[in-house]
Amino acid sequence: MNLIHTTSPTDQQKKDMDQLINSCKSREPLSLSAPVDDGLDYNIFLLYDDNFLSAMAFLFFPGDGHCECCSFVEPSRRRKGYFTRLLNRCLDFVEDLEKKQGCQMDFCFLVDENTPSAMAVMETIGAEYWYSEHKMERALTEKDKTLSMTDLSIKKQEDNLYCAVLGDEVIGTCAILPSGKEIYLYAFQICEDRQGRGYGEEFLRGMLSILAGMGEKVSLQVAGTNYIARNLYKKTGFRTAESLSYYLY
Repeated sequence: MNLIHTTSPTDQQKKDMDQLINSCKSREPLSLSAPVDDGLDYNIFLLYDDNFLSAMAFLFFPGDGHCECCSFVEPSRRRKGYFTRLLNRCLDFVEDLEKKQGCQMDFCFLVDENTPSAMAVMETIGAEYWYSEHKMERALTEKDKTLSMTDLSIKKQEDNLYCAVLGDEVIGTCAILPSGKEIYLYAFQICEDRQGRGYGEEFLRGMLSILAGMGEKVSLQVAGTNYIARNLYKKTGFRTAESLSYYLY
């Protein structure tokens, strides 16, 4: 077996990853995919056996003191030690990183709870449920371009950072990550002392009018317990596309 660590997969490796994902999806429900073309930085571990990609894992460090891990094993090669070898390599990598940075990180798995094999693995290794997150999305239309704002204005702070301005005061921010025809919206927030006055909805509708000229679809992620935000997104046309859960290990 040959275990490869990379942050820049080759075109062939990307094809191998897509093939592995499709093989897993043909066996059971799975909404996760190989996160290599969304503009984020991943540490990718590929386990080849006779030039065949048998298993892979992705590590992502969102910068808030934890590491997210997502792993896939080819269905015909499960229960043969591939996952264990990958997990040990990932844990060693995180441990080395902790030593270099002088900090401790929470290690968690990102799983689709509709995938029986993933849930069985979480139970076997004793991973503890942490929280769930929903991916919500909506199409961008010509009508979105006509959405108007009354109290707020939006200013572009940096390339992908926008601010909501009330008079001369910045009361909210959000960021975007374009990926082809889809735009990922994140870090959307309104200052605490300005919440509950409708500014969040106005800011979001204003952002939709801007994004409508940039792509065909906008998506975001929201914690399952953030009912206020989820209701705001539903009110502005977002629908839940998938639900993922995090398990601490």
